Amino acid sequence: MRNVRADLHNSSVRGFTLVELIAVMVILSIIATIGVGFVVRATESYQSTQTRALLVNTARQSIERMTRQLRGALPYSVRLTNADQCLQFMPIAAGGNYFNAVPDQQNGAAPSATIPASPVTVDFGTANHVAIGAMSAAEIYGSSPTSLVGYSGYTSSALQLSTAKQWLRNSINKRFYLLDDAQAFCLVGNELRFYSGINPQASNVTLTDSSDILARGIAGAEPFTLANGSENRNTRVTIALDFTSGGETINYTQRVLIRNVP
Repeated sequence: MRNVRADLHNSSVRGFTLVELIAVMVILSIIATIGVGFVVRATESYQSTQTRALLVNTARQSIERMTRQLRGALPYSVRLTNADQCLQFMPIAAGGNYFNAVPDQQNGAAPSATIPASPVTVDFGTANHVAIGAMSAAEIYGSSPTSLVGYSGYTSSALQLSTAKQWLRNSINKRFYLLDDAQAFCLVGNELRFYSGINPQASNVTLTDSSDILARGIAGAEPFTLANGSENRNTRVTIALDFTSGGETINYTQRVLIRNVP
């Protein structure tokens, strides 16, 4: 009886064998590896989702700002500069109608520094220039623009110009536009920048001037393309940009129509 009890006692306290311990360690390692892989994939998926959400938000804000400002531009002032890396335009500050035909190259009237017109209130920005009858960017920019002149103010029921002007042509609807200084959106390196206060006589945007950075990590083979308008067709701008961050890239293409009111 004593031997039987001893055998039972020894059997109850016997430990694990080496093979059993190794098997348990292998199983636990497999479980840990699967668990860690799941956590890593979940973390990467979360980070990727956050990065894409941030990219989408940045892209939308940038594109919406560009769209909003372009729709307030004089259609014929939109042009590409700096090897097509900049989209330049002149924002409309106000507009209205003038009463009589202005002196132009067709009627041969002498240049005048005043234009009898309806009262005008500046709604946006600052009115620095007057545009009448413009049909292309070449008539707006440069040292001797044929459809643009400096604006001094409105007094005595007339627009006061900075100098006497003979225009290239009259507007078919006798409309005038007061314009702010030129502005531009530019892709510089990997930055999308906004420039303001540009002299319309300059042929290009000075990229070293002060600017607002709208976004970084930007690329685009043709960031801006332009289809010029006419008397019966709107100006169309196409913006195509790639927004990249953290290994994620989102392509945005936006077309903006700038309504032409001659």
